[in-house]
Amino acid sequence: MLTQSEIAALSEVSQATVSRILNNDPHVNEEARQKVLAVVQQHDYAPNFRAQSLRSQRSHSLGLVVHRAPDALSVDPFYSSLVVSILQTANERGYHLCVDTASTIRSQRTLHEELLKTRRVDGLILVESRDNDERISKLIDGDFPFVLIGRYFEEGFFSSVDNDNFEAGRMVTKKLAADGHKRIGFLGGPRGVNVSEDRITGYRKGLTDSGLEFDEKLISYGDFSSDGGQVAMRKLLANVPDLDAVIAVDDMTAAGAMKLMHRKKIQIPEQIAIVGFNDAPFCAHLDPPLSSVNINIPELARFATDCLINRIEQRNVEHVRHLVECTFIERASSRK
Repeated sequence: MLTQSEIAALSEVSQATVSRILNNDPHVNEEARQKVLAVVQQHDYAPNFRAQSLRSQRSHSLGLVVHRAPDALSVDPFYSSLVVSILQTANERGYHLCVDTASTIRSQRTLHEELLKTRRVDGLILVESRDNDERISKLIDGDFPFVLIGRYFEEGFFSSVDNDNFEAGRMVTKKLAADGHKRIGFLGGPRGVNVSEDRITGYRKGLTDSGLEFDEKLISYGDFSSDGGQVAMRKLLANVPDLDAVIAVDDMTAAGAMKLMHRKKIQIPEQIAIVGFNDAPFCAHLDPPLSSVNINIPELARFATDCLINRIEQRNVEHVRHLVECTFIERASSRK
């Protein structure tokens, strides 16, 4: 695609004149305008931004980079709900959403560096943070607007929205213990991802509060997918033969664990009860229907999007941390 400098050379006018014409400046010489527009039409030139965006140096676009392969993203109900909710709020406020996927930490780092350098989006929504997250430190250093859905060890330099994942993990564990379960396991996400670590920490506190013993064999790690849930559940069953309940870090992990239990003829919940997180729409249609913690994804997305746009537009530059309430939705997979 042509640059404005190349358009100027072909039109035999200055680059400043090209910029003014693309900005719909009414005070430009009409002959020059026609020459520039002829070159633009001939070469099918489309500016990166509309006239308003050129004047404000904004793209009116928000970025969301997801640590998933595209095929994995297509079947992940958490991100489906998140993207739809972000889109709704962004569109209401005149912004577009650019979604990119990066299947590895390295590729995700490269993508964020490219967005920071080119500024093709006005701000970023971050998810699945880790402590000492390189993305966050670079965005802070670059004074680039962003908001985090999740938790970070260092607060005060940016805004974030999250659930109290520690309390949610503790709540579910205590509920299972109160129902009489003694050997409660946990299927976690990738090590180091804060949302998983917080739920595990809450789970461990729930065991302690309920007078139950914890050992490391009760935790098995996966990758937020159905296949990962099967692998993690297989390991957990091998390590804890007397397992009678399990909490999964998300519903995709739980669905994979249930698939494995069905294959092994394990009765749910009579032999092993199971609970997930996120309360995805498919939970009610599993066999048996899956109990899950509703994390109110629309509210997470709405707050994050509004907060980011306010930051971009300098309407509210105060950094805040907002917690969205969770609700336990009990269904047959854990009902006593």
